[in-house]
Formats: sequence, C-alpha cells, structure tokens
Amino acid sequence: MLKKVILYTDSKSPECEEIINFLSEQELSLDIRDIRTQPLTRAQIAALLRHFNLEHFLNPESRLYKKNRLDDQMPKRSEIYDMMAEDGELMRTPIIVSGRLMTVGCNHHKIMEMLQLKSNGSGGTEEANGSRNEMKRNGTNGGHKGRAGGE
Repeated sequence: MLKKVILYTDSKSPECEEIINFLSEQELSLDIRDIRTQPLTRAQIAALLRHFNLEHFLNPESRLYKKNRLDDQMPKRSEIYDMMAEDGELMRTPIIVSGRLMTVGCNHHKIMEMLQLKSNGSGGTEEANGSRNEMKRNGTNGGHKGRAGGE
C-alpha cells in the first residue's frame, strides 16, 4: 500500500513544481491541491494549520504580508486565517502532509525524513519497484494532525 501524501501547491511557483516532480518520482499516493486555482476556505485553513506556529506558513514575499507588516507584529490567529482565505499567496507553499506529519518548504532532506524515504542516488527510493505513484487533483481538505516543520 502506498503512503498517502497531500501536497498543497501554488501553480505559479517554480519551487512547488520542483517538489511535485521530486515527489512524483517516489512510491507515494500523491494528492496535489493547487491553492491558486482552488483556494482554501477559512475553515479548511484553520483545520490544516490548527495549533501549528503560523509563522512557518506565512509567505514574507506576499502582498498582504508586506501591507500588514507581519514581520513587525503578528495579528491574532483568527485574523491570519481570514487574511489567508482572502489571499492565498499569504500562505507559504508547498505544504506536504502525510498522516499526522506536516512540513512546509522545499527542503528535500526534511521531506525525505518526514516521509521516511531513502535515496538511492537516482531520485527514487530503495523500496521503489518501478510502479508510478497515484496522482489526483482535487480541492477537498482532509483532517491533519502532527507537527509542522519549515526549512
């Protein structure tokens, strides 16, 4: 049985495309959710980020981050959820979720560690048997528990 991974991406991000390609080479059931074309609702954002430190999930390059000077003062959690629902670019991507575990960013080592992947030097895993991963694209959100990590 393939390990299920949900990948929240931004279709305009080259970093997200890199992670999609990297994870597509692995033995995974990959569910790709593009938050640009299918934005998350406030409720979905709250369910995804629950008790995690929101600073890991904020994109400092976004318009809202700069406009609201989030580097100077962090608003209430509920206000950040509202801002993320208003403008998905405030949410840092990619976000990789597997079961109760979550990481954000493009750190291949952290992603491989979280997903318990072992490199064989060719981008695949030692456990790979040559079959391609299952991929589906949709806009639903699952429940997630665990810890979050950034780069």
